[in-house]
Amino acid sequence: MEVHHQPKTRSYRYIVYLVLAAIAAGISFYFYSPKPVNKAANKNMALFLQNAISDIDLKLKNGNEGTDLATRLSTLKSNSALYDEAKTNNDKVVKGQREVLKKKMVQIQQREFPELRAAYVDSKKEVLGQQHIDIAVTGENKDVLTFEGEMFAPEKVQKDFMKNIYGIVNDLRFKKVIYKWSDQQNGFADYPISSKNDTEI
Repeated sequence: MEVHHQPKTRSYRYIVYLVLAAIAAGISFYFYSPKPVNKAANKNMALFLQNAISDIDLKLKNGNEGTDLATRLSTLKSNSALYDEAKTNNDKVVKGQREVLKKKMVQIQQREFPELRAAYVDSKKEVLGQQHIDIAVTGENKDVLTFEGEMFAPEKVQKDFMKNIYGIVNDLRFKKVIYKWSDQQNGFADYPISSKNDTEI
């Protein structure tokens, strides 16, 4: 007696296809369907943005004297992080405040970063002077940092020193670091820094 299993095999295949299609539809629905609006999260984000805007307005009006370099730099970084977080939010109020914050941040950064670079140099003069190293800042935007001392003649010393200061000079948006060890024509070396411009968020 001959047994035919083909119809049964076909029906299992169709069931598998149906299950796979249902899974695909479910995934598509999850990723492409509009997400529910989280009103509380949008309200909080709007509040954070407004606080940051008010804080910048106050600093633009009254200055930032008496606040140490680390705190000032940390505030600028916090504002950038807040702006980046707000970029993914599509709420109309949040989007409006985000653009206001961006404008204010550019204003405060253009003023703050040159001041912070000069403050950094001033804060290092005494301690480096004890090691017979002079430090100076030049450039129209105070974005070129110079170290002068005989110890910088070997390239290895320059590179080791550069490793130690790279984080802070990048955060402060210096554009170049120069090491000078003599007044001879070849008595210096410079290292470009790929940092953000002062107007970049």
